[in-house]
Amino acid sequence: MKWIEDERLSQIEHSKLQFMEKLVFELHNLEEEKRLPFLLALATKAKKQNISFSEEEANLMITVIKEYSSGEELAKMDQMLKIFRNRNKTKQGTP
Repeated sequence: MKWIEDERLSQIEHSKLQFMEKLVFELHNLEEEKRLPFLLALATKAKKQNISFSEEEANLMITVIKEYSSGEELAKMDQMLKIFRNRNKTKQGTP
């Protein structure tokens, strides 16, 4: 079974899951230095398409995706999450 078919995600809109599936698939194939620009562009695209995730939805998807990921994928995901969290703290003016 693929992560996107996990029944815990059944309450999340299909369009959001498709968006996240694309993100996961494309991030997996990108070199490290291309990931952040890709994520920033994808965030802009999501905003234009009015796709946003509640904190609960994001945390649930991250939890589920991690359960279906290899050790290498987990390390990449953790690295990207750390970068995004640091970026959000900087935007909010938090040290």
